[in-house]
Amino acid sequence: MRVLVIEDDVRIADLLTEAFTNRQYEVDVAQDGEAVWNLVNALDYDLMVLDLTLPKMDGIELCQQIRERGATARNATIPIMMLTARDTIADKIIGRCRG
Repeated sequence: MRVLVIEDDVRIADLLTEAFTNRQYEVDVAQDGEAVWNLVNALDYDLMVLDLTLPKMDGIELCQQIRERGATARNATIPIMMLTARDTIADKIIGRCRG
């Protein structure tokens, strides 16, 4: 299985990468929306782990774009796990409805 970790904090990205690779997953890491588009245009993923607070593009916006304009049909429907420190009800509703 191939996982795309979208996280701008290097420490967190490294921890996630280690956890997934220890379980025999192939892992790619992107730190911003532009890098994500390059990867989803080149590869198919089984899971994306998406930080909501990213430079250049908010994670919710990026999720919407992946869903609406996925480079491949498979990436347009891929499971996306949102990673965030946000904890308000409004944030949870936005993530569920838009993602």
